[in-house]
Amino acid sequence: MMQQHDEAPANQPSRGKMVRKPRDDRWREILEAAVVVFHEKGYSAATLQDIANRVGILKGSIYYYIKTKPDLLEALLTQVHEDGLAMVRVQAAVPGNALDKLASVIRGYVAYIIDNQAKSAVYIHEVQRLPLAHRNRILRDHSLRNEIQVLIELGQSEGLIADDLDSQLTAQVMLSGLNAIYQWYRPDKDRPRDLLVDHLVRGSLRSLASAKGLAHIEAKLPSVR
Repeated sequence: MMQQHDEAPANQPSRGKMVRKPRDDRWREILEAAVVVFHEKGYSAATLQDIANRVGILKGSIYYYIKTKPDLLEALLTQVHEDGLAMVRVQAAVPGNALDKLASVIRGYVAYIIDNQAKSAVYIHEVQRLPLAHRNRILRDHSLRNEIQVLIELGQSEGLIADDLDSQLTAQVMLSGLNAIYQWYRPDKDRPRDLLVDHLVRGSLRSLASAKGLAHIEAKLPSVR
């Protein structure tokens, strides 16, 4: 679906003055603009025209990439989900036992949320706005939760995490708590980032650990001073 006859808004360059960019570069600009617009206005109130205005292109140009606003939201949330999942997998691959790996994952996840607060907010708030079929394509495999669940089960097999915990439920609770950070943490107002991350790592792991695990935390994961 393409609209060839849209008029450029007054604050946009005219068709003759628009600079053509490689397709991938323009798509990245559209996604970045969508993050800002959806975050500021909310998905329901935002329009494709708002996003086109922010990029500085005609609204019709967006239809080269997607057909509808739900398509754009799905593409954006898929990117955020895949970026977060890739980061978690990298952090989980560090050497060490399950607690070391979980500490690495928590540090990486918190850093990702702090560095991408607008994306995180849009992902968490707006995913429910998608039609069910679109939403299921992103969330159906629960891949983020599963990565954490695997580490919890590894820790239980190592005797470092309490074996009476439900690994799936525990992973979901941990992930939900980490996802909420964007709602209240402000780097310019709250405690330094390193202190926040250290507190979350130690608090999260202590809530899971067996006696053996607690000894490891005290010996190997000292507090940031």
